[in-house]
Amino acid sequence: MATSPPFEPRLYDRAIPIASDREALTHALEQSEERFQLLVRRVNIGVFRALVDGPFIEVNPALVRTLGYACENELLARTINDAFADPLDAERIQRRLERGAVDRVSMRWKRKDGSSVSIRLSIRQVRQEDGQVAFLDGSVDDVTDRLRQQELLRRTERMACLGATLAGVAHELNNPLAAILGFAQLLLKKDIDAESRLGLETIDHEAARAGRIVRDLLTLVRKRDAERRVRVSLNDVVAYIVGTRRYALETHGIACIATLDPHLPTIVGDRTQLEQVVLNLLNNAEQAIRAARDDGGSVRVRTRSDGPMAVLEIEDDGAGIPAEARDRIWDPFWTTKGVGSGTGLGLTVVRDIVAGHGGEIRVEDLPGPDGSSGARFVVRLPALSGEPLDGDVFHDSACRALDVLVVDPDAQSSSFLAAFLGSRGHAALAAPDLDYATRLATHLTFDAVLCDASMAFGGAALDAFRAASGCVGARFIITAGDAASTAKLRLPLPPATALVMRPYDLEELRVLLED
Repeated sequence: MATSPPFEPRLYDRAIPIASDREALTHALEQSEERFQLLVRRVNIGVFRALVDGPFIEVNPALVRTLGYACENELLARTINDAFADPLDAERIQRRLERGAVDRVSMRWKRKDGSSVSIRLSIRQVRQEDGQVAFLDGSVDDVTDRLRQQELLRRTERMACLGATLAGVAHELNNPLAAILGFAQLLLKKDIDAESRLGLETIDHEAARAGRIVRDLLTLVRKRDAERRVRVSLNDVVAYIVGTRRYALETHGIACIATLDPHLPTIVGDRTQLEQVVLNLLNNAEQAIRAARDDGGSVRVRTRSDGPMAVLEIEDDGAGIPAEARDRIWDPFWTTKGVGSGTGLGLTVVRDIVAGHGGEIRVEDLPGPDGSSGARFVVRLPALSGEPLDGDVFHDSACRALDVLVVDPDAQSSSFLAAFLGSRGHAALAAPDLDYATRLATHLTFDAVLCDASMAFGGAALDAFRAASGCVGARFIITAGDAASTAKLRLPLPPATALVMRPYDLEELRVLLED
């Protein structure tokens, strides 16, 4: 019986699976190309391909936006050499490409309107099989906002350092100026001869001028310009800073999660200073995370309403703040960073700005579920729709004599205040410290208390003094010689409490006491 020949697949039988494999491979390549193109078009970094002699042949939308063109075709009509703000940079890049790829070189490129933009350029040559350069592939990272923020931080730290120095000078000058100016004004109210009056008026005028010079210096350094206070949306401020910082955080593996209350009330403030608050706190959170862990982390930013206050919370999952350092983090120049890593002024600036806006800031522990720790900074600012924090504080009539307690370690200052109060028909007692003041307030009742800011930093002694029977119902006036001496005040100030700066304006002091 004849055996059948072995089976051999015919040509068309073998061609079917081959064609099918090619179709699948082509489809996979098309999908891969589509995903790649989608990624390139969505990324926030500019990506381009250019011919060796300069013309762009491919660009993504991010590069079009960075260079300020209306569409991709408009940019494709230009060359890469047109983008360099300095032609010498183009020559330097060309020479470096001959030695290999160029990675993240900082320089300036030109936008369509001629303005410049700070970028970091990475570029490499793509060669053909014969070794000839076919084209150039590159990426452009727009770092203009980041550099601006870094410069803002450096400038703020320099100004804070200068401000701290001037604050010390102001304190030393304002105390004697307050006595000179105050006694001159008191003597001018008396019946004196013309020659003495002329001398006193000169003393009064020049002392007041010296006081204004000190205040102007502090205003210049600390940027305290009341005319810049406008209606501000805290949500807009937070969204802007988070948007500009998100990429830098994510490049270090730090996720930034923002949750903004759509019903957050409007506040009144200086937008630039409020941006500085958010920026400093975000940078502080980033540094805390990077110092504590190598696998990144997360920063959560929230806004919410709390009665008449707008609240901002920024928390991180870094190492947290040790209990022994909790009270020192607000001190100028105090830092846990190594030498050269920080000036210790960031949180001082933040607290100064928040206090200047009538708000308060505190820090809280943030224990994590895995035993880790972190920190949460809570900023509370008065809303525009809320009642003033010190509203209706001084409502008593001024037609009666007052019993006033002056708490001031400076003999000149307390002596002037006693003389001024006596000239107004009030009875005044002076105390050099809180212990003596508390003993007086235990046996005597006072209508008003004038307390130097150095005594009003909080603590058990101040609490005991304010709780003394003689102080119950008294109006408190805190006196200070400079902004730095108010930095440690407990914020917001308690009810029926006001703040007045030296050198005193006698009419202002009279209104605070009597009206």
